[in-house]
Amino acid sequence: MRAWLIILTVFSYAVSASELNVLTEEFPYFQYTDERGDLVGSAADKVRRVLNNAEIDYSINVDTWSVTYNAAQRNSNSCIFSIARAQSREKLFDWLFPLGQFSVSFYGLRDKKYSINSLEDAKQYKTAVIRQNFSHLYLKENGFVDEQHLLIISTFDNVFELLATRKGLLDLVILSDIQFEYKSKTEPLAKELEKLYTLPNFGSQLYFACNKELSTSTKNKIIRAHDALYK
Repeated sequence: MRAWLIILTVFSYAVSASELNVLTEEFPYFQYTDERGDLVGSAADKVRRVLNNAEIDYSINVDTWSVTYNAAQRNSNSCIFSIARAQSREKLFDWLFPLGQFSVSFYGLRDKKYSINSLEDAKQYKTAVIRQNFSHLYLKENGFVDEQHLLIISTFDNVFELLATRKGLLDLVILSDIQFEYKSKTEPLAKELEKLYTLPNFGSQLYFACNKELSTSTKNKIIRAHDALYK
């Protein structure tokens, strides 16, 4: 009896280990949890369609961006979406297929006066930014320093928690425009923010990317499935 239990345990682990771990965050409209608790959105729909076409066993797990981003680098049997493709990330993942573009802007409090016409102008203010997301990397590459110029937050919703409880800490926040547009429909505090400066020539492409140690056969199956559907 014990031998059967051991065999079943090993078999169950093998099945679990073979399942592709797909990691993501809440990022409307690309992927977000609806009122029924389902992950929906243009990127989520495309990812499911491609993986189903590839006939791959997978699970999708949603967490904060920092947790998701770090886990995708540690776990060899994992992929991540929607991740912005950037030079600083190029060698960290294999980039399998695109999901869409997005723009990013600085938003400020309506009851404050600002003078922002460039990235350099923004350095005179404290900007809230989500830890390790593309905007965070982009600002650091352009001379912004954590704690000096940047107030690090964990999630998009932290912006509105700051507005509600510690508004005095906030000068600016840098956000995806499409994400802010979505949140503005349901979050009353969004009315306290206004767009001040959109990063020029930003237009970063979002991708479905995978850990570089993921098997080549799995990555090739995903690429072929995508190309069969979208090329």
